[in-house]
Amino acid sequence: MKTKALILFSGLLLSLLIVSCEREIEIDLGENEETIVVEGIIEAGGNPRVLVSKNRGFFNNFPSDIVALLDTFILQDAEVSVSVGQDTFPLTFVFNLLEYPFAYYTTNALVGEVGKTYYLTVQALGKTATARTTIPPPVPVDSLYFGLNVFDVNEDSLGFLYATYKDPDTLGNAYRLYAKKSSEAQYFPVNGAITNDDFINGKNVTFFSGQSNKPFAVQDTFIDQNFFYRLGDTIQIKFCSIGNREFEFYNTFEAALGTNGNPFASPIIIKSNIEGGLGVWCGQSYFSDTLIATQ
Repeated sequence: MKTKALILFSGLLLSLLIVSCEREIEIDLGENEETIVVEGIIEAGGNPRVLVSKNRGFFNNFPSDIVALLDTFILQDAEVSVSVGQDTFPLTFVFNLLEYPFAYYTTNALVGEVGKTYYLTVQALGKTATARTTIPPPVPVDSLYFGLNVFDVNEDSLGFLYATYKDPDTLGNAYRLYAKKSSEAQYFPVNGAITNDDFINGKNVTFFSGQSNKPFAVQDTFIDQNFFYRLGDTIQIKFCSIGNREFEFYNTFEAALGTNGNPFASPIIIKSNIEGGLGVWCGQSYFSDTLIATQ
């Protein structure tokens, strides 16, 4: 009986200690400081395209439609310019529902060239953000072919795009793959198909990939629509060469995106090449090719 009484007393004492240790803690997160966010690309043979927005508070609601998104986060009255050599080109805001990201700054007067360095300046929110990027030379893809999904021995129609290339024997090269099917209007980057030459310098490389990531893609039939290619698909690629600082942004961005919503994942700091803001300003060249998926 003494033992049972002692256990009961200990349990009551522990309960009292737990209750007495409860304390309501309030954390003041402070006001969200507005920051310029840039997603800009200048491609060899193409015009600059710069999306300018601002950051969002962690607990703020995200707009559910494109009009609210434009009004809330997209900065439509920024002063944006790109300089190369002694010339400076002001960029104009355009809204084009036929080409993602729909709203961006651009100019037809400037066309990207391999080997040149481009300086971006964005003035908005009473602040100035700057960045520079250089367009590296393209690296060709030596072969392109289709292979069935090796992870499913019963698969007879769905598979991956395979590509091989030779990395130049100088360190500092980085790559990002864009792809689309012939039925699609626009190229989009392939998630995970980004690398630099830290471990492959000067070597022959073979990689495989699924389809590119389409914004607002319907997720009803994951395998058919959003990941694997199918026999008979006509696949078009752009194998892009980018700089290492730009690679670090996309690499850390994709890593952070992959852990989004995971309470057990370690925080990932996205490495931006924007001074005075967040995001990326990326110069890129590309090698393009087309493949019809056959066995």
